[in-house]
Amino acid sequence: MKKTILLLAFFLVGCSSAAPTPQPLADSAFSAYAFVDSNANGQLDAEDAPLEDAIFSVSINGVKAFREKTDKSGNAFILVPSAVEYPVALSMEAPQDSGLHSIGASEVLFSAGDDAPKFLFSSSE
Repeated sequence: MKKTILLLAFFLVGCSSAAPTPQPLADSAFSAYAFVDSNANGQLDAEDAPLEDAIFSVSINGVKAFREKTDKSGNAFILVPSAVEYPVALSMEAPQDSGLHSIGASEVLFSAGDDAPKFLFSSSE
């Protein structure tokens, strides 16, 4: 009986210290919008149309690690399956062979809590 109690005590102590408590990973979510400067005024305003198929990228430690295309509403969403250190670089490229170019910054530094950036594109030089 003593042997059984000692083995059970050893088993319980060994299990509680050997098995670490799993820690949930915090995912990081990023989104951005792309628009075409419909009235060619160089500013984002109500007349500007959403841009589909622009390439939204999230760069972590200087590497474009995640990419996603914008939908019909000009929005792209990327979920990074882990926590990241801020700030993170977010960028947007015009759709391939669209003839569009970025107006203003095509890359922004993003910190937790910032609003989703909006990128503007135009076909005029």
